[in-house]
Amino acid sequence: MKHKGDWLLLLAAFLGGGGFISVKYLLDWGYTPYHIICGRFLVATLCLALVYHKHLRHITQQEWKYGSILGVLLAATFFLLTIGLQYTTPSVNAFLCNTQAVVVPIICWIAFRQRPSVTVLSAACITMIGVALLSVTDGLRLDLGAILSFGASIAFSLQMALMGRLISACDSIRIALVENAVVAIFSLILVLCLGDTVPPLSVGAIGNFLYVGIFCTGIYFVLQSVGQRETSPTKTALIITTESIFAALISAVLYHERMTFRSYLGCILIFCAVLLAEAPIWQKKNEKSS
Repeated sequence: MKHKGDWLLLLAAFLGGGGFISVKYLLDWGYTPYHIICGRFLVATLCLALVYHKHLRHITQQEWKYGSILGVLLAATFFLLTIGLQYTTPSVNAFLCNTQAVVVPIICWIAFRQRPSVTVLSAACITMIGVALLSVTDGLRLDLGAILSFGASIAFSLQMALMGRLISACDSIRIALVENAVVAIFSLILVLCLGDTVPPLSVGAIGNFLYVGIFCTGIYFVLQSVGQRETSPTKTALIITTESIFAALISAVLYHERMTFRSYLGCILIFCAVLLAEAPIWQKKNEKSS
């Protein structure tokens, strides 16, 4: 199927978009970021282990190594993302966590000597302006939630850039299994060490934990691993960024969120920067077709 990887990544973005509002509800109901991360990755790991149990015995030493590295980056992503959501709104959190189309090319330049074009560098500058519009409050103080959310974007960009280099030598499903298991173990240890009281599990809480665990975590990262085998890290970043659009729409409908003009302007600038960062790719396609 043509563009199979692109469609799988787009489906992942759609599923992930709904996760922002589910996490926000769980935070409102008294669950800490550590409870949420632990719950979602335990659910994801158990579900993936049940579905792909035949893969467990075939995980190689190299896949454990690479999957663990990617898992550490995922842990950093979700801790920053979830904690950041405590101090900002779902759409701001979603937009700032999905600027990878700009960040990934810069990381590839620094780490892998893949020099980005002037267009990509211009997009990075525009993104910084958009981030400032979203994160600076009326008192000219940086919003902690916005800063942490953008930090999550950097960690996730590192994960995508490294996966683009490592995935060709590994099985996509097994990499996803190891990634999820590493985050689940790390977050469980942290929850046990902190000893925070877990709020009672209501029907709504169970439903949201299942949604973010099964769809926004387990299936999401399987789709990302499989989809990224057939496309570049930069293109993966662009498609995954559409998650912020789905999140904003769902947040407006379900969470009744209202954003200021400055926030909308920041989101528009970030979105334009994402499109600008991809301009060289579309230009090359047009040159080949002509």
